[in-house]
Amino acid sequence: MNQDSKKKLTAPNDPLSEQWIDLRLIAGMRVVLGTSALLVLLIGPLRSLPGYMPTYFTLVFYSLYGLVIYHLSVRRNPLVAHKVIPWFDLLWYVPLIAFTSNTSSLFYYFFFFSIIVASFSWGLTEGLRLTLASAAIYTTVSVLTAPKDQPLDLDNLLMAPIGLLIFGYIIARWGGYHTELKNRLKLLKEVTVFSNPRFGIDRTIKAILESIRAFYDAETCVLVVPGKPGDADSYLMYRVARGTHLSRSAPPEIGHEAAEQFLSPSLEFAVIYKKKGSAYTRLFDIKSRVFSETNFSDSEKLAGMLEAQKYLSVPIYYRHQAVGRLYIINGPDRFDSADMDFMLQLMDHVTPVMENIRLIDNLASDAAEQERQRIAHDIHDSVIQPYLGLQFGLAALDQKLEAGNTGIRDNVQELLELTNHELAELRRFVGGLRANEERADVLLPAIERYAERFSLVTGIKVDVAAKGKVKVNDRLAAELFQIVAEGLSNVRRHAFCRDARVEISCKETSLLLQIKNSRPSKGVNPDGERGDGNEGVKPFRPHSIAERAASLGGDTQVFVDDKDYTVVSVGIPL
Repeated sequence: MNQDSKKKLTAPNDPLSEQWIDLRLIAGMRVVLGTSALLVLLIGPLRSLPGYMPTYFTLVFYSLYGLVIYHLSVRRNPLVAHKVIPWFDLLWYVPLIAFTSNTSSLFYYFFFFSIIVASFSWGLTEGLRLTLASAAIYTTVSVLTAPKDQPLDLDNLLMAPIGLLIFGYIIARWGGYHTELKNRLKLLKEVTVFSNPRFGIDRTIKAILESIRAFYDAETCVLVVPGKPGDADSYLMYRVARGTHLSRSAPPEIGHEAAEQFLSPSLEFAVIYKKKGSAYTRLFDIKSRVFSETNFSDSEKLAGMLEAQKYLSVPIYYRHQAVGRLYIINGPDRFDSADMDFMLQLMDHVTPVMENIRLIDNLASDAAEQERQRIAHDIHDSVIQPYLGLQFGLAALDQKLEAGNTGIRDNVQELLELTNHELAELRRFVGGLRANEERADVLLPAIERYAERFSLVTGIKVDVAAKGKVKVNDRLAAELFQIVAEGLSNVRRHAFCRDARVEISCKETSLLLQIKNSRPSKGVNPDGERGDGNEGVKPFRPHSIAERAASLGGDTQVFVDDKDYTVVSVGIPL
């Protein structure tokens, strides 16, 4: 395809780019070429020829010109990277050929220097232009400067331009392939840079599409993919166009029927379509790797929908299944099989990255939702339940006052102490939300303080025991503390007992937390929640504790141990 239609490979603005190494090398070789030719001229047999002095001065000035270009390349002047430089070289060779046309063109090989520089710097098209210009200039100058008293040397006159055309085409082809590979590697680097989870999936996809559009100098790029993996009823259409800024808005959603038109003819085929001139549609079977010409009517209908005179369309695969389609619309003069194969490889590289970003987005959303739920649980256990206790205490005081009992000072003092304690706990809770420092020894002291305060307020004696060294991070410690607080609250409200225990057993791979309370005698519970001591425990499930344990990957069990204690046991993997 036309190399100039692709993104040009010129020296980047960044002076530290490795391309400046090539530019300095080329500039140095130009100086070596001129000075070497000057040395050959000085010691060679051309000194006796009529054109010796003009040739000598031309080579001197050409060498000085080469030194100027080399100096500019060392200074990283952007003029050195301009594509006109090889054409200037070509102009310097015109007088050299003219002054030595009767010496079997000693400077004939200089033309290859310009062709190599143009081909490996700007691709196939520029290399072919230099090749044709070199052949035409050499032939024209040789004919015009040939001695009039001698017949033309047709052998040299014909073979020299033929050699230029043949070897120039080979050099231009190899140089174009080299340039194309560099362009493709540059595109792969760009899409890798854009594949950043911080940008979000929509912005990442649009940035990748814009890079592809700029690479082919196309009018538009369109990508049709499912809205969610495995969802065939809803598709998203991403679109970027030349001259427009990338919007941060979500792409439009289209239904299955509309998407089917863009996914045709089949996700097993890549399509190259051209409308101008001799319209044609070429299908490439992804599985069999075979091209076929077709008069597929839907291509013209689709071209009308896309406002396309030509387009390249490739299927998007993920986990060996076709899930969508990419369109490059109104790009270069002619798409070829190399472009299609490269786009298939590029999308195979990009699609897993995009899916990973989508997955990270979903995980971040899920994590935020889980964090909100955790904070809601913490507020319920750390704030709401203590104030429910305060409400119950105030209600009891109101009943005493209503009965005419004014000796409530001690009760008021207890409620004030309870309020102060809960305010301190609330401040500790808020501080825990703000804390960034990780601590591994906060759990056991916090539980001991809480148990001491709980015993003082409720009259239920709580013993805390630990087996092994309990060291967990702040997040896990906060969750376990809330489990203990919820468990002791359940003991106070439902157990009708006077003693309880909190036991923590920590191993390398697991942590076991048990909240125990003594069982009441028969008939103590007026609601009948518990039966006889020998009848076991009426089945129940502490939902808040079970949900917290499940969120930590653990499980919750309720049973009666051999000492006739009701045990809520929570096992957490570490």
